Amino acid sequence: MAHSYARLLDPALEDDRTLFAGYDARREPLEDRLYLPCGIDPHGDICGVVFVHPYPQHTQVLSQRIVRNNNLQDMLAMIENGDRLAARFQATPIYVFESTNVFWRAQRNFLHRAGYATATVCGRQTKHARSTVTRKAHNDLKDAYNIAKVFKQGESHATRILPEPLASLREYCRLHQFLVSYSVALQNRMYCIRYQIHPEFDDHFSKSVCPTTLALMEAELVHPLHLLACDLDHLTHVIRTASHGKLGRQRAEELSLSAQSTFPPPYAVPGLSFGLKILAQAYRHLHTHLLPPLVQRIQTILEADGFPFTHYLDEIPYFGSIVTGNYLGELGLPSWFSTVDSVVAWFGLDPSVAESANKPTGQTHLTKRGTKYGRRIMWLVGRNWSRFVPQGRRLYLKERNQHKRSFDAAVCVVAAKLVRIAFAMVRDGSHFDIDKAF
Repeated sequence: MAHSYARLLDPALEDDRTLFAGYDARREPLEDRLYLPCGIDPHGDICGVVFVHPYPQHTQVLSQRIVRNNNLQDMLAMIENGDRLAARFQATPIYVFESTNVFWRAQRNFLHRAGYATATVCGRQTKHARSTVTRKAHNDLKDAYNIAKVFKQGESHATRILPEPLASLREYCRLHQFLVSYSVALQNRMYCIRYQIHPEFDDHFSKSVCPTTLALMEAELVHPLHLLACDLDHLTHVIRTASHGKLGRQRAEELSLSAQSTFPPPYAVPGLSFGLKILAQAYRHLHTHLLPPLVQRIQTILEADGFPFTHYLDEIPYFGSIVTGNYLGELGLPSWFSTVDSVVAWFGLDPSVAESANKPTGQTHLTKRGTKYGRRIMWLVGRNWSRFVPQGRRLYLKERNQHKRSFDAAVCVVAAKLVRIAFAMVRDGSHFDIDKAF
């Protein structure tokens, strides 16, 4: 059976130990003043830059050009142009980025350190702004204009940077999710190859991926032709060494007998066996040399005395160090959120309600906005709660039976409930009480 999914830092433009000295990470509200918006559509090599008239009723483009991304000369020329245009209206220039991938971060940090106001919009907002015009033109300058248009409509977002150690915690946890997804991909690929060449191989072991099976794959002793050609004493030695004496000659004889009765493919014998060997070595290296030090760093941050706030999330069932680190890293500072509902929305677990004449229209889906990393880890925790925690199981069955929700939707309800509980504990510094929570 296939395995399911189980479990950028901003570029430094200068070496400064006090890079964000004096920076208040709790809030970044824009001041009540007249802003001259500059929409920036960033890409890897170039950016579309458009300065728009600051008055609400004006849509005039004051200046537009294509600049090189992360080029100091072009950046200084853009800043000079913005100051000159803003002086005509006694306004303050603000640079609004579309948060496309990571291409905007270096520019945003440079402008922020230079003392200029910045904001961000997401690609979906730019797309919706483009769809409201008659002619659906699409190029970098048009998109930059639509980015500034979204800002003038009051729909942009203040750009926040996580303070340390939360910033590093978030990056560690995102890297952990990436490496684990890579591990799952390796397991799936190994299973596909094993099933092609020796379908009965996994039946001889309690786990399809364990030290013994990895050793056999690394020794290229999975293909039936290789097993039959291998000396039984050598096969026994490989199995006994990998299993630390728990398995021996009996398992070797069972594998040899299985190799005689199976149906091996007559093609690509060296290619499939060598592919299994490389995949097994990659899996072993990942779980031996990459994931353990990463997990250790996550635990060190969570256990440090200088953590920004007190929390007791480890008291929640299935909130281990990885889940806690993911939740806190994606949440940021609790003071950034005014309500619990806004936290659920940030994790993308709030429903997008479609109504007309006070009646629901069509199906209700999740917004899936905000942090995809936090949503993924909380869905996995919600799934475990739905299966193994009585209170979570009752909530899950209520959503399934009474509200006729799908499996994924019911798990999302449980996950949203856990997001609310965890935020309340972080905000108040309180302990976990399952009787009050449910």
